[in-house]
Amino acid sequence: MRTRQPKAPSLPLAMRLLCGLVLLAALVPAGAQADPGGLRCTDVTFPVTLYPGDTTVYNVFGELCARGSIHNKTIQIALHGATYGHLYWDWPYQPALYSYVRYATEAGYAVLNVDRIGIGRSDHPPADAVTIDSNAYVVHQIVQALRGGDRVVPGFGRIRAERVALVGHSLGSLIAIDESSTYADVDGVVLTGVSHTVTSHLGDVAFYPANLDPRFAGKNIPDNYFTTLPGTRGVFYQAPFFDPNVLAVDEQNKETVTLAELNTAVPALSLSTGVHVPVLVAVGDFDLAFCNEPSCSASGSLATEAAFFAPDACLETKIIPFSGHDVNLHFVAPFTFATLLDWMDRRVGRNPNAPAPQPCQP
Repeated sequence: MRTRQPKAPSLPLAMRLLCGLVLLAALVPAGAQADPGGLRCTDVTFPVTLYPGDTTVYNVFGELCARGSIHNKTIQIALHGATYGHLYWDWPYQPALYSYVRYATEAGYAVLNVDRIGIGRSDHPPADAVTIDSNAYVVHQIVQALRGGDRVVPGFGRIRAERVALVGHSLGSLIAIDESSTYADVDGVVLTGVSHTVTSHLGDVAFYPANLDPRFAGKNIPDNYFTTLPGTRGVFYQAPFFDPNVLAVDEQNKETVTLAELNTAVPALSLSTGVHVPVLVAVGDFDLAFCNEPSCSASGSLATEAAFFAPDACLETKIIPFSGHDVNLHFVAPFTFATLLDWMDRRVGRNPNAPAPQPCQP
């Protein structure tokens, strides 16, 4: 995820962005309309344990968002990456450009945007207990709570999700792989910021103990929770395709990751063969942690992805142009969101009472 000048076409940046907007217009389905009603988000918490039979209960925080009624809507569960929180999917700076929650809800979906266990407003268990597997079990419990019909959410009423999809980024994508392959209880999986081409640049991220960082002063973060060294988050971006103000907001809102999550992350990729619902893999063209140099498009790094998934995953891959690792936070974010939602419309569907427009055919 090292930031470097790409060997990109010599078009001026404004022309590149114009090209991105043209691609965006081509991707938005012709019949797409804003859902009636304004955007509403309600804070929710889910009591969870870290593994089956565990008696220690922790709380996971989320925001449940939709426009109009939540009924007859597919619910997407958004899973952020390491050292991010739920704000990754609902960016506070220029949200009309960078908030996936706004785009997805306008397209007719509901979104549950969570702080994963150990992050932000969710509880912080002992670090060695917060692994990719325990994260997956936590997400499984949330899926079951959404499907169960016993939860009443103020402003939305009783929730009984007939169709649920996972939308992950980076480490959140690995959790989505683990959850789907282990529990088989979701209808589709979007994986961003990850592939099976893992390069040495994954080690470019500079971590240090979170309790040494001024941002977490007085928050009693347990030992073996880590964050990024101040001033190093540019590693997640690709110049010149991002706004420096976005990077500044990123630094102000950075979160944590546990040592156990880092140690169990890459091995979770091997679970992808157990995913038996439609899958999209979307990676920034200059995400050199998950693409060989000089870029995804030039190296063909995603060409081998299908070999790592079951045939009934009907894998699709997308390279996000003019983007580094954080595909939500570059200028082409609207193109990224349109790409994800176009796939979601085709493979999962907005309305759980109707068949998916294009059922997966292995």
